Amino acid sequence: MIGVYVVKLKSIRNAAPVKTGELGMNMNRLVLAASAVLSLSVVGSANAADMGMPAMPTKAPIMAPVFNWTGFYIGGNVGGGWGNQSATSTTTSLIGVDTFSGSSTSSGALGGGQIGFNYEFPNQWVIGLEADGDWANIAGTASGCSTYTSSLFPTFYPVGSTSACGTNSGALNDFGTVRGRLGYAWNNVLLYGTGGWAWGNDSGTHTTTCVGAACPGTTTAFTGGGFTYSNSLSGWTAGAGIEWGFLPNWTVRVEYLHLEFDNVGTNFAGTISTAKGTNPFTGNTSSNGGVDLVRVGLNYLFNWGSAPGAFR
Repeated sequence: MIGVYVVKLKSIRNAAPVKTGELGMNMNRLVLAASAVLSLSVVGSANAADMGMPAMPTKAPIMAPVFNWTGFYIGGNVGGGWGNQSATSTTTSLIGVDTFSGSSTSSGALGGGQIGFNYEFPNQWVIGLEADGDWANIAGTASGCSTYTSSLFPTFYPVGSTSACGTNSGALNDFGTVRGRLGYAWNNVLLYGTGGWAWGNDSGTHTTTCVGAACPGTTTAFTGGGFTYSNSLSGWTAGAGIEWGFLPNWTVRVEYLHLEFDNVGTNFAGTISTAKGTNPFTGNTSSNGGVDLVRVGLNYLFNWGSAPGAFR
């Protein structure tokens, strides 16, 4: 088409002179023809694109990764704890029976490990089971005096008078739990509650510091009166925590637990010797104790496959 109009232009250039009016009409025709050529070129290009020319590629939207909580995990923890214990003891000797009641506090550090399994449902609820074991040194010291509740020699040892005073130093040495967990996950953040069975071992030493009705002001000269003890503990635990998956297979968490060990029985025996003779004794202590723990834990999660929810 363009070639045709070039020929026409040449023929016009070589033609005989024309009048001014005719020249204007010819120029108008030339402009109209050029416009038509350009319009046909644009339409032709559009039709070519519709008939198979490849479209420009576009990038797919980038989806944020979804954390998967399902799988086994293993890890370690460190933290601290503080405890409260109330106790009542009864001691029987050649003189009579005396009783003691009191309370004590304790605190200290702990550390250990845990292993468990999580399962995440499509609705983002997570259930799990965990077992852990920790070494601890949650220790405390308490002092007190016992009084006679019955006496074979009321003239010398009246009922209600002080029999002896002493100091008890004890510690929770280790503990462990087996717990269920139930939580809700916001992608890589898990908020959970937990509870189950708790066990532990404690030990201590009792030291008699004063003997006689004048205690704790003045003591009768004596020897002995001390003993050691240890207990295996069984009770319950409950708590809560928050856990964050900072890498696809790594999580860190902060957890609070309360351990409760009630009706713990301790048997003990010893002798106290004074100028009046040797007085052997036996006794039993019943105690209720609670320990509160705060731990920071790090876990490696062997998560299985993709997360149950595609979008969150």
